[in-house]
Amino acid sequence: MDESKRGTMAAGIILVALGALFFALNLIPGIVAAKTWPLVLIVIGIGFCLPALIWPLQKESLAGLFIPGSILLVLGAIFLFNTLTGIWSVWAIAWMLIPASVGLGLILGARVGKWDKSVTTVGLWMLVLSLAVFALFASLFGNLVVKSIGAGLLIVTGLVLLVRSLMRKQAA
Repeated sequence: MDESKRGTMAAGIILVALGALFFALNLIPGIVAAKTWPLVLIVIGIGFCLPALIWPLQKESLAGLFIPGSILLVLGAIFLFNTLTGIWSVWAIAWMLIPASVGLGLILGARVGKWDKSVTTVGLWMLVLSLAVFALFASLFGNLVVKSIGAGLLIVTGLVLLVRSLMRKQAA
């Protein structure tokens, strides 16, 4: 396929998917389309991530788009949780996931764009530390659901650090 047509096709696919999604949400009883507006952020986030995957010859120069894409995906997920549950107070701690999304974007960009290994390391630390701080505050200040998620994230983050530490010792 001609390289110049891929971008137009990707934009067309995203718009058709977004339109079909909102059309379906309006037809399904019990689902309020006004509560699903964060899906727009999620679709746009996916749209930012697609170019590096659609154009394989230019993926290294387009890999930086994973950073804004991951930010929009995480914000969309947070706002979707807020609108569907009505628990907007969780935003007081959920904003700590934004640095984690930047870390995720750095990791994805470094993998696809073949960036220096130090970028992956920085991204991993941003991701892990942000998740740990989010988990700590969620387990202390959230409601029952958020406290449970926070405690689970603390356990997972601790296990990741332990496994990473053990793997580093074996490799040395």
